[in-house]
Formats: sequence, C-alpha cells, structure tokens
Amino acid sequence: MKYHLKIIAAILLLIPGVASAKSQISTASANTDSSTMVAPINWSKFQKKVPRNKVTNAVKTALLNANKFALTAWFNDVKRYQIDSSGYLDLKSKSKVNEYRYRFPAAMAFGIGIAIKTGIYDPAVTGVSLKEAKDKMMLMIRSVAYDHKVNGKRKVWGGDWQAAHWAYYSGYTAWLFWDEFSTKDQTNIMKMMVSEANRFLPTAPLYFKDSTGKVLFPGDSKIEEDAWNAELLYLAAVMLPNHPNSNKWLYKSVEYLIASTSLPSDLNNQRIIHGRPVSSWVNGYNMEEPGFVINHGIIHPQYNALASMINAPIIFSLAGKAIPEAARFNLDKIYYSVTTHSFSAPPYKAPGGTMYREATAEVYYPEGSDWGFGVYDNFANLDIAAYTYGWDNLSQKHKGEYWAKLHIDKVLQQQKRFVDGHTYIGDSENSYLGREEAISSRMGSAWMTIWLQRQVSAVYDNKPILN
Repeated sequence: MKYHLKIIAAILLLIPGVASAKSQISTASANTDSSTMVAPINWSKFQKKVPRNKVTNAVKTALLNANKFALTAWFNDVKRYQIDSSGYLDLKSKSKVNEYRYRFPAAMAFGIGIAIKTGIYDPAVTGVSLKEAKDKMMLMIRSVAYDHKVNGKRKVWGGDWQAAHWAYYSGYTAWLFWDEFSTKDQTNIMKMMVSEANRFLPTAPLYFKDSTGKVLFPGDSKIEEDAWNAELLYLAAVMLPNHPNSNKWLYKSVEYLIASTSLPSDLNNQRIIHGRPVSSWVNGYNMEEPGFVINHGIIHPQYNALASMINAPIIFSLAGKAIPEAARFNLDKIYYSVTTHSFSAPPYKAPGGTMYREATAEVYYPEGSDWGFGVYDNFANLDIAAYTYGWDNLSQKHKGEYWAKLHIDKVLQQQKRFVDGHTYIGDSENSYLGREEAISSRMGSAWMTIWLQRQVSAVYDNKPILN
C-alpha cells in the first residue's frame, strides 16, 4: 500500500499513548508464565494422510521448492544471516525498512515450519537436513520476537503499519512448535503478540469510503490492513484463551474481519452476524459491488486474493474451535468477482471480460497492474480455499478446483526454471521485493488448508460474541 503512509504512521505513533490511558485494557505482567497461558495444539488428532491428486501434489512441490530456496541461497547468500553477540540473528542490519527486516524472515519461517510440522519436509528436495531446517526456522522466529520493542535491548519494531502481519506469521509458526522454544523465547513471543493485539483494542477498523460514500483514502482500500490486523487478533485470542483480554481480541477481530470485506450494500444489510445486523458492524466499506477491490489507484485483482483473508479456518480448527461466521463474510462475493463478474472494454482495458480466463492461468487486469503480471501463487491460494470451504458457490461455469489447477501449475512452471527453487525472474514478473518470501507464506497457507481440512472439517459458528 503506497498511499497515505505518513498519515497511518502518525496514527500508529499515537496508539501507545491511547493504550496506556485509563482504558481498562489488561496487560500482561513481566513475570507472566507464557507456557501456562498458551493453549497447546493436540497433534494426536491430526494423523490422516492427504490424498494424492494434481493440486495436492503441486502445492506440496511448490512449498518444498520454496523451502529449498529459503534454507540455502536465500538464508546463506541473499540475506547472509549471522548470529550476533545477543545469540539471535542480526536482522536490523539487513535493511532500513522494518517490513523487509521482519516480514521476510517470518514469512520464510512460516513456510518451512508448516512443511516440517505436517510431515512433508523432504531433505532430498531441499538438500538441508530436518534438524538444520528446524534450527534455522526457529532461529528466525526467535529473532523476530527478540527485536520487538517489548523485548530485549534492540527494541526495533512494534506498532508499525504492518506489525500485526509479522507478529501473526511468527506467532503462528511458534505455536506449531511451542514446547520446543525456550521459556525465554516463549515469553518474548507471547509479549510480542499481546503487545500487538492490545494496541487495536481502542481503535476502529479503517475504511476506503465512509458510510456516505466519501473517499477516505484515495485509491487505497483498507481491506489488506484490516484483514491482517484481524488475523493477529484472532490468533492471539485462540493461542491465549486464558489471557484477560482474549474475549476482547476475538470481538475486535470480528469487527476487523467484517470491515475488511465490507460492501456498500452492507450499510443496510440486516443479516445477523454474531448477534448484530451487519449494518451495525460497519461504518463504511472497503470493496465495490459486486466484490472487487480498488488499491494502488486501480481495480486490482491481486487484492482480491489476499492470503490474510483465508487463514481463520486453520487457526480455529487447530485449536478444536468453531470458526466465527465473520471469517467468511463476503468471501464468496470476492471469489465471484474474479471468476464471474465481467468488465466491459471500454471503459476498461481490452479485451474486457472476467479476471480469470478460461483454460489459462493468465489473469485479466481491468486497469493494469503495478505489481507485474506474473503473479499466480496468490490466486492459487485463494482458489484452494474457495473450493475447500465452499466460497466458490456463486461462481458460474467453473469452480475453485478448476482454477487452482491452472494457477498452481503455472507456479511450478516458474519454479522449474531455477535449480535453487525460487520462482521469479525479477521485477518484470513481480516487482514486490518480498516476492519469494510471499511464495513461502502463500504455499504454506495453501498446504495447511488442504492438510487440515483432511484432518477435520471446518465448522462455522454464528453465536453472539461478547466484548
């Protein structure tokens, strides 16, 4: 997101002062025993093997390729990570931008951790032993948490625009291996998550347009920020169910989830979600009818395919909990908009039609793309979630599995060009600096969707949630 960063940064700078006021928001004490607060995952419930099929095999291969690159060329040659005198990686020196310092290792660790925990990690593919892979993964997570402002001496990040996103990736991955972290690192991770979750309690979700249709952030939907803030909030609530703020985090996550995918029609939507009409949850909207997203000043298909919107079933199912209905709010309309809604040319770019194109992985961008035209993994991730959880119910002619096969095959074609497992040629295909790290996180997410649904079916719950 490139618009109004200065405004957002200024808002975030004010948050610590707001949170420290007499807001009756509980905070974790310094001597809290994190091992007694974090709910363990009962892995004995998850013993089923994933059936072999075209999509499953392709996602597994793509994730292992991403693991290979992360553990070899990326870790050793691109980042040249070294442990410093603190006993942690020197992440601060790798960039002057916190997003690049912390989002990138958290995303790579996320993909590695999922492959290891679900039993598909393969040293024959990566060339790196299981022990070394786990050690590197845990070291990256420990180091991200150590550098958070509530921990240690470096105090580099915390409260940043994307900070909830980084805390989510690192906290989620840590949860998968919780008992293998030291007490010190468990405490650092928990304090990081509590700090990031608490800062949203006195805040409201952001909207692209307010309830009158006035543009609040020109060309810049807040679907992305609201979605990743929501996922950190519900992860904290699920991981830390006995924390005094757990219910507050869950309630706030519902606010952010509904805001993230809100439409103009939701301002008058009387459907009851968690005890209240949708219209009473929203104060604006972040999508345009029937479900497309304006970001970076254009109708942007890549923001219809945000990984942050589709992970809730995994988090709640890992804990044996029902998923809040808000976690799938309007996702069927988002998917309809990429598969079925047709754009006329003119006024949109030729040839017009639907974003997804029959019999090809190529995506139609009605107003162009500033990220490049060679990105397919985000669509594959969306497709897999859509057919797994039924969000493709509004799509006409072809459903999610059809599109998933096309998009994941394209990712594999890209990866086959390089012996080290990376995906992109460069900016011409994807101009985002974290493009390879994004492959790790999205393929990790896609694999978890497939793997966990095989273990236990997602169950949704629309009961009222108390604040």
